[in-house]
Amino acid sequence: MDTTHTHNQPNPDAERLSDILARMEAKFVTNPNDPVPAKQELPVTPQPDDQPNLPLAVPNAALPISPEYIRSEAFLEVSGFFTPSSKRIENIYTKEKKLKEYMDDQGNKKILRTKISANHELGLPVTSDLDYYRAFLKLCDEIVDRDGRFQMPVAVPSFRLARYAGKQWSDKTHKEIREWLKRMTLTGIEGAIYRAKKKNYDDGFVGTVFSQVITKGDTMRNGKPADTNYVWLAPWFLSNYYYRWTRPVDFTFYKQLRKPIAKSLYTLLENGWYAGDGRPYSKSYKSICDEFLLAHYQHLSKIKEQLDPSHSELQKLQLIETWEYRKTMNGLDYIITYYPGQKFFYDQKQKDSRRDLAAQIDNGKPEEAHATPPQLALIDRTQMILSDILNTCGDHNNESSYRKIVATYSEPLIRTALSETRQAHLEGRILKTKGAYFTDTLKRLSQFHEQRGVV
Repeated sequence: MDTTHTHNQPNPDAERLSDILARMEAKFVTNPNDPVPAKQELPVTPQPDDQPNLPLAVPNAALPISPEYIRSEAFLEVSGFFTPSSKRIENIYTKEKKLKEYMDDQGNKKILRTKISANHELGLPVTSDLDYYRAFLKLCDEIVDRDGRFQMPVAVPSFRLARYAGKQWSDKTHKEIREWLKRMTLTGIEGAIYRAKKKNYDDGFVGTVFSQVITKGDTMRNGKPADTNYVWLAPWFLSNYYYRWTRPVDFTFYKQLRKPIAKSLYTLLENGWYAGDGRPYSKSYKSICDEFLLAHYQHLSKIKEQLDPSHSELQKLQLIETWEYRKTMNGLDYIITYYPGQKFFYDQKQKDSRRDLAAQIDNGKPEEAHATPPQLALIDRTQMILSDILNTCGDHNNESSYRKIVATYSEPLIRTALSETRQAHLEGRILKTKGAYFTDTLKRLSQFHEQRGVV
């Protein structure tokens, strides 16, 4: 197979990498700059990655720390599965959340609810469980990036999980992880659940997030002790992940948060603002207390004492611009309105840019981006990528070499090199063979990414 250099002589097809990168940027990178919409109050619904771009304007000021986005299954994010830690919930074992209210075909009012039921020995999943769940999602991202798909069971080393969660290793941390694994397996979800494959809610569900867990040292099916923790994800979770019912969560930002209520508000507000296209999001104080299992106060001074430390933490990190309280007409509750800050708008712009770039690289047709089958990264696409390489380069005699390329390089990088090869062929810039040009471009793009520290 032709390579970048032959007997230490430069490949005649080689171009300056700067020229290739300039063409990639001109072809794939967009810079939307639409105005921020006016105020509107809308309910929270799960938000998948394949929603339309938001018409958002992003301030130019830089954010304090570079984000690290991880993929999180969207239904669990809005189900109320995790509850902010507090002594108040020690003896509470169930909680309900209204997900959707609608009229059926007969004109009857219907309400979809999900109930979270705790194991009485372990209690409800709390903030520390959310910390480890976020770290687990980072492990999942790494597995998909490396292997292109999930293989059950998922290996979950305790020390790495603790490090990702930002925890100091100790006997307490080790105990917390073992309890987290049990809670994710024994905490029940009952009622309505979103099915991404059907694009609708499925009522009457009973299940959990993890189907099975084997902790380190326990006996495996082969009779040998487990060398690490192993997790089997529930079929509904895998299906939603596969069909891209996920949303990006900035793991770096999340780990900066210290207050349990702030960690739960991060998820609630991001979904609320997203559902409202970046408009201010309002929620009653009572509904926040019900969802987070907080003590319910009557006086505004006590409400501010309860919530404002978390509000201030989110404001300091630029997720919230500001917030305001107003009394309801009947005087029995307060409505809290949250205005999105620079961090939210920045995240949406980054999300849209990455999704659009990936779709354009994949098919060269941005207008078809949302018709692309969801969660492509989780499909075993080896044969499909190999076929695309062979169709572009034409030299089927080198199939074994191309298989090594598919196993070595990431799909986005391969797609970028293929797109550049096709364009170079159309413009008559290939002097030798398309295979040599593709291989040379791929290797130099990979070297450029490594030098820049791009994963």
